[in-house]
Amino acid sequence: MREQILVLRRNWMLIVSFALIGLITAAVVSVIMPKAYTANSSIFVSTQNVESSAELQQGSVFALARVQSYVDLVRKPQVLDPVIEKLNLDTTAPELAKNVKASTSRNTVLIEIEAVDSSPERAAEIANGVVSSLIVSVADLERPTNGLPSPVRLSSVDTAQAPVSPSSPKTSLNLLLGLLYGLAAGLVVAILRNVLDRHVRTEADLRRSTSLALLGGITESATPGVSSAPFVLGGSGSDAFRQLRTNLEFAAVGHEMQSVVVTSSQAGEGKSTVALNLALSIAQSGRSVLLVDADLRLPSVAAATGLEQTVGLTTVLIGRTNLSDAAQHWGNGGLSVLTSGPLPPNPTELLGSSTMQKLIGEMEEAYDVVIFDAPPVLPVADATILTRYTDSLLLVVGATKVSQHNLSKAVEQLNLVKANVIGVVLNRIPRKGPDANSAYLAGYGAVPASPLDGEQSGQPSSPIAEAEAAIVHGGEGRSARRKHPVKS
Repeated sequence: MREQILVLRRNWMLIVSFALIGLITAAVVSVIMPKAYTANSSIFVSTQNVESSAELQQGSVFALARVQSYVDLVRKPQVLDPVIEKLNLDTTAPELAKNVKASTSRNTVLIEIEAVDSSPERAAEIANGVVSSLIVSVADLERPTNGLPSPVRLSSVDTAQAPVSPSSPKTSLNLLLGLLYGLAAGLVVAILRNVLDRHVRTEADLRRSTSLALLGGITESATPGVSSAPFVLGGSGSDAFRQLRTNLEFAAVGHEMQSVVVTSSQAGEGKSTVALNLALSIAQSGRSVLLVDADLRLPSVAAATGLEQTVGLTTVLIGRTNLSDAAQHWGNGGLSVLTSGPLPPNPTELLGSSTMQKLIGEMEEAYDVVIFDAPPVLPVADATILTRYTDSLLLVVGATKVSQHNLSKAVEQLNLVKANVIGVVLNRIPRKGPDANSAYLAGYGAVPASPLDGEQSGQPSSPIAEAEAAIVHGGEGRSARRKHPVKS
C-alpha cells in the first residue's frame, strides 16, 4: 500500500492531466455530436370476441405468448415500408430499423415503441406511424382463414409527442465517462512509468542495487535560485557533511584512510560538490586537507572555488612545478586545493603513471587527508586507476540521476579492480515531494543560516563566509566565481 501511494504521489500531475484530457475530449465530442431526439409510444395487446371468463383466461395467455413475436415484427419491412411511404422518408427499411426500437417487460402485454431522429417532430411521426402500421400488420397476420375477425387486438395506449430536449448526446454522462477513462488511462501510464523507471530515488532503490553501506544523505538546496549544491556551510545543511565525516571515521576503523577518491557512476550526480564540501568539513575539524581535482576531462573545482587553474595537478606531474607551490590555500581552515591544471590529451595515462603514484605518496606525507575529485566510473577508467594508489573510494549516488542498472554496473566494475569502496552517499535528496526523506532535513537544534546574512544585516562578511557562498553556488558542471578568492 505504501508503494502504491508513493506511485500516486509521484505521478499525480500525470494522472490529473490525463483526467483533464478525458474530460475535455468528452466535452468536445458532446459538442460535435449531432443531436438526436427520442419519441415514445405504447401498444396494448389483448384478445377480442371473448364471452366467458374461461375464454378470457385463455385469451390472456394467448396474447402474452404472442407479444414477443409482435416486438420482433416491428423492425420488419412489412411494418416499416408503409411508414416510409406515408411519411415520405428518404431511407430504407433496414436503415429505419436502426432508429426504431421495440421492447416489452416480462409477463406484460405492453409493447414500448421508441423512434430516434434528428428532428423531434419527425421522431414522433415515426413512432406513431410504426404503431399504426404494426396494428394493421398484426390484424392481417392473425386473421383466421375462415374470414372471421382476428382474435388479437392491438390498441394504442398513448400517442408519441415531439420531445422537448434531445436524448443524445448525454453531456453529463459523457463528461463522467471521459473523466473516468482519463483517470484510468493516467493510472495505467503511472504504473507503467513506475515499473519502467529504474532510477535510484530512495534508500529502498539504493538497497536494491548495492549492499554497500550508506554513509550519508545530502538534500537539495533550500535556497530558491541557487544551484544544486546541497548545503550551506554554517547552517543546518552542514550537519549532513559533518555526519558524513563522522561516518567516514567509523568506516576507517581498522585500516588507514588517508587518501579518498570521490567519484560517481556517471556525470551529473554531484561528486565534485560532495568532494569540496567534505574536504572543507574535515578541514574544519582541525586536520590539514588537500582537495585534488583529478578530473582532467571536465574539471570544476577551480571554477567553484575561484582559484587559478593554470597551475595544478598536470603541471606538477610534468615537472613544471612542485606540490607545495601548486597547492593553493583556501578559506580560514586547513584546506588546500590542487586544481587540475591545463587539460592533457592523455589523462588516463597521466593518472596511471609512476609519477602520479609518487605524487600521491608525497601528498599523504604533507597532509592528514587527501581527497581526489575523480571522473565518473562508467564513462572512463580514471577513477579505477586512482584506486591503485589510494586507500579508499567514496561513491556518490545522485537521487533521480542514475539508474539502478548503472549503479550496479559501476559497483561491479569497482569490485573487479578490487577497489576499497567504503560506502555510498545519496546526494540531491529532494526536500519536498514523495521522494523526500525528512531524516536528512534540518539538523537537530540547528539555526538556518545563509552566507549572505552578514551582508543583509549590514555586518561585514568574513572570508570564510565568502568561501561558503562560493561552495553554495559551486556545483558539478555549474559554478559561480567569488570576486575575492581567499588565498595565502
